[in-house]
Amino acid sequence: MSPQGKKGKPAAPARAASQKRLALLVFAVFVVGSFIVVAAAQGIGDPSIADGDIAVVEDAPDGTITAEDFDRSLQQTAARQGLREVPATDDPQYELLADAAVSDLILSRWVLGEADQRGLEVSDEDIDQELETVKQQQFGSEKEFQQFLDDSGFTLEEARERIALQLISNRIQEEILPPDSEPSVDEDEIQTYYDENIQQFEQPEARDVRVVLTKAEAEANEALAALEQDSSPGSFEEVAKEFSIDEATKSSGGLREAVVQGQSDPFLDEQIFNAPEGELVGPFETDAGFYVIQVEKITPAETTPLDDAREQIRQTLVAARQQQIAQSFQEDFQAEWTARTFCADDYRIDRCSNAEPPADPCTEEVAETQGCDAPVPSTRPIPPGTAGVFGAPAPQGLPQGPITPQAAAPPGGVPPGLTPLPGGAAPPGTAPPGTAPPGG
Repeated sequence: MSPQGKKGKPAAPARAASQKRLALLVFAVFVVGSFIVVAAAQGIGDPSIADGDIAVVEDAPDGTITAEDFDRSLQQTAARQGLREVPATDDPQYELLADAAVSDLILSRWVLGEADQRGLEVSDEDIDQELETVKQQQFGSEKEFQQFLDDSGFTLEEARERIALQLISNRIQEEILPPDSEPSVDEDEIQTYYDENIQQFEQPEARDVRVVLTKAEAEANEALAALEQDSSPGSFEEVAKEFSIDEATKSSGGLREAVVQGQSDPFLDEQIFNAPEGELVGPFETDAGFYVIQVEKITPAETTPLDDAREQIRQTLVAARQQQIAQSFQEDFQAEWTARTFCADDYRIDRCSNAEPPADPCTEEVAETQGCDAPVPSTRPIPPGTAGVFGAPAPQGLPQGPITPQAAAPPGGVPPGLTPLPGGAAPPGTAPPGTAPPGG
């Protein structure tokens, strides 16, 4: 994209950015989604875009995006990345910043348009209250907040607009996923999940075992003779210190706790899990040397009963259903608003319905030499029950072993279709390689 080919030189550069303060920004800051939706009818019925404008989002309040809007967004995006001024148009970083600035401007219209369709509003009082909270929690004083505005290139009115945008985003999310209600899960679903994932609720037999490992069989026999006289923990401490070459246990009386089958050398494993509790076994030889062992404690295998696992399973299924609802909403949201977004020639990005479709990575050469994988959505595994992000992947299965309940995701706070950031802001310089930094 080469915006300045249309509008000449960029506006005056933003003031020097304070990276530390920018990292604390709680205004709504957006990250481009992980997948791209392109309207099917590209370029058909595009509305006229007037000179001095860069894009139009139909059916959105204030849906016309001007070149002046772009200049302001570009300055703020650069400031948030810790840049003192907008790079020159031939700088490789410029295009990334420009794309991010356009993306953020478009997405803000999408959010406002969605809210308008749903009849959702925020009042000046709501904005004032949230702004005061921001000042207290993130800045500490009015003076520090004003300094931030100077450093970041935001006016007070722009700061209020960002606060309003975040509050409206929260309202949309609360309507899609009401914080005071959750999808229902019946007993049959819980039972089915338990039966199909029973291995996740199984705890294998575990043994605490004391070991003495020596290089020579003669030393192992000496250790055994001493332990046959006294195999108490205190005696094992002395014998292990004198004879054992196992660095992991020689200073702890040879003790290995909670050993489960399959963790050790196969022959050692066999000896440990065939040994009677309290009986000295050995010496026997492995690749590591000669062992004398004694199983000190056996914890039998057990399976967590359904009654004990029921609530965790219910939470997992509820979280999965919420993610499905969120994913469905994001897909509809992206498709609907992309189809209503039209951009001038030099400003077309993936959020524009008249943008060029992304190049197919499966070229003829790639297909012939490597083959092409089936298309799959880009996902990042997340623990079940911990995500409240529109468009995030469905929760993964529970890890094997005992179940530890996870904290529920806090309600609200995420613009629809977007990834939330700590404190609502992107620390400067954190954009992934090859992607546009967050728009401002």
